[in-house]
Amino acid sequence: MTEIKNYIVLARKYRPKKLSDIIGQEETCKIIEGSVKLNRIAHAFLFSGTRGIGKTTLARILAKIVNCTNLNNKVVEPCGECKNCVSIDLDNNIDVVEIDAASRTGVADVREIIDNINYKPVSAKKKIFIIDEVHMLSKAAFNALLKTLEEPPLDVIFIFATTETEKIPLTILSRCQRFQLKRVGEDKISNFLMKISEKEGFNIEKEGCNLISEASQGSVRDALSILDNVFTRGNPVSIKTIRGVLGLSDNSLSLKLFKYLCDGDVKKSFEIFDDLYKKGVSIQILSNTMMSYMYQVIKMKAGLDLKLSNSDFDMNEALKEIKTNYEMDFMVRFWELFQKYANEINKCFDEKQCFEMIIMRLCYASIIPTPFELLKKTESSPRKDASNFESDISKEKKIKNLNVKQVENIEQASKTNLAIDRNTNATTSLENSQKFKNIRKFKLLIDIIEKNSEMLISYHLRNSFKLVSLSENESVKEIELESISNNNDSKKILWQATNLINKITGERWMISLSSKKGKYSVKEFEEYLSKLEIYEIKKNDIVKKLLEIIPSSEVISIKDLDNLKKRKEFDYE
Repeated sequence: MTEIKNYIVLARKYRPKKLSDIIGQEETCKIIEGSVKLNRIAHAFLFSGTRGIGKTTLARILAKIVNCTNLNNKVVEPCGECKNCVSIDLDNNIDVVEIDAASRTGVADVREIIDNINYKPVSAKKKIFIIDEVHMLSKAAFNALLKTLEEPPLDVIFIFATTETEKIPLTILSRCQRFQLKRVGEDKISNFLMKISEKEGFNIEKEGCNLISEASQGSVRDALSILDNVFTRGNPVSIKTIRGVLGLSDNSLSLKLFKYLCDGDVKKSFEIFDDLYKKGVSIQILSNTMMSYMYQVIKMKAGLDLKLSNSDFDMNEALKEIKTNYEMDFMVRFWELFQKYANEINKCFDEKQCFEMIIMRLCYASIIPTPFELLKKTESSPRKDASNFESDISKEKKIKNLNVKQVENIEQASKTNLAIDRNTNATTSLENSQKFKNIRKFKLLIDIIEKNSEMLISYHLRNSFKLVSLSENESVKEIELESISNNNDSKKILWQATNLINKITGERWMISLSSKKGKYSVKEFEEYLSKLEIYEIKKNDIVKKLLEIIPSSEVISIKDLDNLKKRKEFDYE
């Protein structure tokens, strides 16, 4: 058996020792250089940003710069050879204290720091306190640090590092010179990984480094950790190996899955997903990949300047092709549905089953015409039978996942208009029946008043009165109402309504209060009609399918777009 030797991981082995070694933080490095050259070094620094971008590393380099005995002011770089530089690199300098606030959060730990502040540096020029993950300190610990942080001794410098600036009290933030470190660009990380691979003697393709840099999400440490894992697979390093380490799917397969989802092809979507699952692809990563495809297509559809990844030219071309085949409203709806469905994966007992159900729901959602498609059809074409409209939609969307019988069923269901047929529907029969003839006429009178911008009167007539009787004699037409509100102005409202209707219709009307009980108000009648319309529309096969596909959906109202356009005025007759 080969003897196991001590090994230092790449993230530690290639940790920057000077400012020029740090990648992606050029602006922060320039500010530090300027403050050193001009001798304007603050007594407290705060480095914030995501993981693995150089916060603690910058703190240690700054500690070396401040305490280096051979510092060259022209380049502002620690020599790395003097006693202080070497001891700081080895983490055994008595004057540079590094504290992990995640494990030492209490006020007692901070008081220990405060007690040590009063002692002069033993060998270094300045006493440096580096507190990592400073946001983990307790409120009492922050309060204990306040006064010392505001007026520390001249030979003391505090350097804080955090990933969550918002958790640090404003009183602490205002006492520090703050630096927000950026995520390192993918190109910079990729080039850095190529150099490391050459130094380590591994043969790796540029495309492989691009994949690792994308997966690292701007974190150099994460990229080096992934590269370490990749190197254990042997030399040379193939793209397939890197994809396996990252748990990534084959782009060609994931793109096919995305396209079949958009097409609504259930059968082929299941076949591709089953293939990906057998290859060990993470369902969570696959879900994120689908979201990434949607995001890129939507941004391209919006005409935004999107810098696509250069790791796979074929993928970029495929996304551009998908962009031309699908409208923006379709992709936005797809994004919203997938976002909602993807949240269920972590809560589901079986991720595979959950994702398969997501495929099923998305495929059926994709064959439903979008609101824009519906409007486009109603606006661009004359009034025509609903069956023609639905057949147009079916021609535009290829329903590959359904068998012949299912297609025939959908086509038959599509022949029924989604809007209520005003000639045959039960609600229309109810409105036109003799029983509801009077309340219908009273409702039309209120509509006339509302059309003439008398909203207050129409509101009271609709909500505050029940119809007792309505008679139409040759000389005068009479309406008797029961007041169901505590409004003292009921008589005044009815007098105003009488005058208004007489003026508008040119006929003589008399509206009066009655001591008799009315059956229902216009508002109650309209609510009843609305409920009946919803009940009827839910019987429609297409509406049933919509309610099944869209989770937690329900019908709350029905609008006839054609009637809304044509009804320019109310006609009492």
